[in-house]
Amino acid sequence: MMAFRRNILQRLRHAVARNLFRPKLGDIYAKASQSYRRRYHRHDVSFYELAFVTLGDKTFRILNISYGGLRVRGDNLEALAPLLKSGQVVQASMAIMGSSYKMPVRVVALDKGMAGLSFERVHSLDEQFLTRFLYFMDAGIMLKALPKGSVGDIYQNPAWHSYGGLKGAIEVHLHIDGQSEVVEAHVFYLNGLRQDFAVFTSRGITVSCMPKRELKSRDKREILVHVLCIMLGLRQVGRTDRLDPLIQGGLTKLFRPSNKTG
Repeated sequence: MMAFRRNILQRLRHAVARNLFRPKLGDIYAKASQSYRRRYHRHDVSFYELAFVTLGDKTFRILNISYGGLRVRGDNLEALAPLLKSGQVVQASMAIMGSSYKMPVRVVALDKGMAGLSFERVHSLDEQFLTRFLYFMDAGIMLKALPKGSVGDIYQNPAWHSYGGLKGAIEVHLHIDGQSEVVEAHVFYLNGLRQDFAVFTSRGITVSCMPKRELKSRDKREILVHVLCIMLGLRQVGRTDRLDPLIQGGLTKLFRPSNKTG
């Protein structure tokens, strides 16, 4: 028993030491140039009902979104057409994954049920709200396949497909069965000295962190938001439509706060 405890403590010390010398996500973002942050990659979120914008008293689904702006679709846009003009700045209320925020937008296109809006005068708080989602979507797009020699023992089985990025700050491991369906997914990312992660299985979703500690409900929700954004980013690089059932399951958790996130 003592030997077992020593082994666990040694592994924990090694994990903490590795995290001390690995980059934090916040540090990576802070060092990124403004040109890097504003390449305006438009993230496609049209597959899910997770992002909305309200103009006046009408709410519309967001089709895609970037640091530069967003595109929306909706029949009610026809009713707004006489009230909105190209170049006009209006106040918009956005709701992304259950979080709401108000900021000004400029109308850049409006016709036939589609509208393009650009973010006007993006301040630090505006950017902070957008970064909460877009940073992790960007990270998901940049993930690369990891060789078996760089992953843990559990992922050595050929059924596991592993992806990583940002110098080890993010890892995604997918267990795929013979029918090309993802039956289990493990998503990890660094959060300071802590590593947050979510495990998706047929039994549900478990959210936790290492080193292990008790997480408040809002902390679990935030981890799940970040993990889902990573998966949404990964979905856009051509190998991730198989993640749809897991992503939808995670969104169901977010939009039903009465359901406990384990």
